[in-house]
Amino acid sequence: MKILAVGFNYPTHQDEAPSLLNRTYAEQEPIIFHKGDSILRPGAPFFLPDWSNQIDYEVEIVVHITRVGKHIAERFAHRYYDEVSVGIDFTARDLQREAIAHGRPWSMAKAFDGSAAIGTWINKAELGYPAEPMTFSLEVDGALRQQGSSEQMLHSIDKLIAYISRYHTLKMGDIIFTGTPAGVGQCQIGQRLDAYLCGRHLLHVPIK
Repeated sequence: MKILAVGFNYPTHQDEAPSLLNRTYAEQEPIIFHKGDSILRPGAPFFLPDWSNQIDYEVEIVVHITRVGKHIAERFAHRYYDEVSVGIDFTARDLQREAIAHGRPWSMAKAFDGSAAIGTWINKAELGYPAEPMTFSLEVDGALRQQGSSEQMLHSIDKLIAYISRYHTLKMGDIIFTGTPAGVGQCQIGQRLDAYLCGRHLLHVPIK
């Protein structure tokens, strides 16, 4: 099982973080990176590491691959996933900024232990997707901090699957984080993060 993720897939996030990205909406290819073996155990708190001064939360729609595929055509991509959820891509922002400034990979900032929190899986058909877009949101201590919709993605889920499968064979159990909208913020000890997909509460993470 591998975890893949997409960077800057929402214009609103690009707008709030121009110093991290030297490209425009019109550029064609998605930014793909690996998150390694970084899943946070379900129900476990997220512990802030002592080697970073800024860990940010990023809420995202997450896709669970259910079939093996390589060079998948975009029109067939919907056949390769049935379950979706919300996830939090915890990011060491200070390490990411340093890596970008020096032209280095983001691995240390994105793929550290516990940096991939994933909520309860739900069948996409229950949500009416793809006929209806998927909305999602994140609350911090009960206050809304992020919200977005699948229809706001620069690269749709099916397009991402087609693109990724050109380079990586997708296998059963693989997970794709599809990008975050605006509103990312810094985690603080004592916070409670709650993520929702189409109004359904699927993920709770306390920060320790």
